[in-house]
This record gives sequence, structure tokens and C-alpha cells, in this order.
Amino acid sequence: MLTEIATNQSSLQELIMEFVLAPMRYPEILPTVLPIIVGAVVIELYFGKHTNEDLGWNTSVGNAIVWVTTGLVMYLTTDLGTQEKYATFGLIGLGLGISYLNFFHKWSSTVAFLASSSGVVYTLTYIFVVFVKTDMALNTTVMKAAGIFLLGVIGVFQIIKWFETPVDDGFGSLQ
Repeated sequence: MLTEIATNQSSLQELIMEFVLAPMRYPEILPTVLPIIVGAVVIELYFGKHTNEDLGWNTSVGNAIVWVTTGLVMYLTTDLGTQEKYATFGLIGLGLGISYLNFFHKWSSTVAFLASSSGVVYTLTYIFVVFVKTDMALNTTVMKAAGIFLLGVIGVFQIIKWFETPVDDGFGSLQ
């Protein structure tokens, strides 16, 4: 079980691989993580293809709501221990707080669009789901692995975007 791995002070590399391989090792989490994975890939590819478009306030609100809805789904469908409840309520609280800040434009668009970018939102959501659904024990090594995984996923999406061929988003002709 993943808890045994994390509590026995697994190496950072082993824990990063747990995040990467969790859907294959724990197929019961697929109904929760599959929409997150598909959403992240599609949105990241979209912004790689349409380079003239930027994240807007409405999308920022919608992305932050992903945290709320995923947290609620986990709360309603998962047998949660104390640690998992805290993580789930933290995810819901994060979503509510950032949704509020975005909805009412309470912070700068630069900060809002970074905090609510699809790479950050979908990857953090995935990390929370894997943590909660696999009973991963929370410790500093797990936190470091999650941080490296987050930065790694965002980096991979940036590399993929570099290889995408942007489209001419000119609105002069309909094709």
C-alpha cells in the first residue's frame, strides 16, 4: 500500500513515480482523475495552439471551481480518514477562496491568472486526488515530491506547447 511506502521514508524519486503511475496502480481513482487529466491536456494544448489568447477572469473563476467540485466529489464518494478530510476541506477551501478573489477581481489579473492557470489548477487537483484516494501519508518527502511533480508537469506542458504549430487567429476569414 502507498501508505507503507511513504511512512518508510521512500526516496523522492519513488514518490514522484507514485504520482505519475497512480492511475495505473490504483484504477479505482480513474473516475476522479480522468476528467482532470483530459481537461489539463486539452486546455494546455488549446493555449499552445492559440497563442494570441490569454486566460480571462471567467476562465479563472471556472478553473478555481474545479478545486471545489473535485473536493466535494471526494468528500461524498471516499471514506476519508482525518488527514484525508483535512486535505479535502483544504482543496474545497482553496477553491472557494480563489474563486471569490477571481469572481470579484480582488487581486491583480497577473496573480489571478497564474494561480488559476490550467497547469496549476489541474495538476494540484490531481496531486490532491492521488494523495487522498491512495491514503498517502503526509510528510516532507511527499510534499517535496508533489512540488517537483507540479513543476515537472507544468514544464512538460511548456515543452509540448513549443512544438505546437500556432494557428493564425485572424478573424478576417471564416474557414
